[in-house]
Amino acid sequence: MRMLRTVLAAIVAALLVTGALSAGASAGSLPKRIIDENPPGQHQVSYNAFKLKGTITEPQADGTTLPYANQKVKILKKACGGCKWKTVKKVKTNDSGVFKTRIYAPERGRWKWRSKVDHSNGFGNTKGQIWTLYFR
Repeated sequence: MRMLRTVLAAIVAALLVTGALSAGASAGSLPKRIIDENPPGQHQVSYNAFKLKGTITEPQADGTTLPYANQKVKILKKACGGCKWKTVKKVKTNDSGVFKTRIYAPERGRWKWRSKVDHSNGFGNTKGQIWTLYFR
């Protein structure tokens, strides 16, 4: 009886481990979209507002890229290093995969900004560069 329990426990443990490994490998192996952004610090449009402009493309199997046309892009912000990212805006790309929005700098302190495209159509979550805006 004890031998049977030991063998069954080993089989169940092996099945759980292989299932966890195969699920983790498939989730992390999805291709990413390409986010190309212009630094907002060089494009100040008002006292505390900066223009964030970027292009999102989807790489294809033949080596070409297609624009991520007329789709949603999330703009995320966090106030500190230990804080969680919060969705502040949702903007849409145009027919060429270009998105534009204003992001703001606080009067005191620093805010970190980034863009994110959620997974869809066989592509994984894609995050853009992190931008820090502040006044000196």
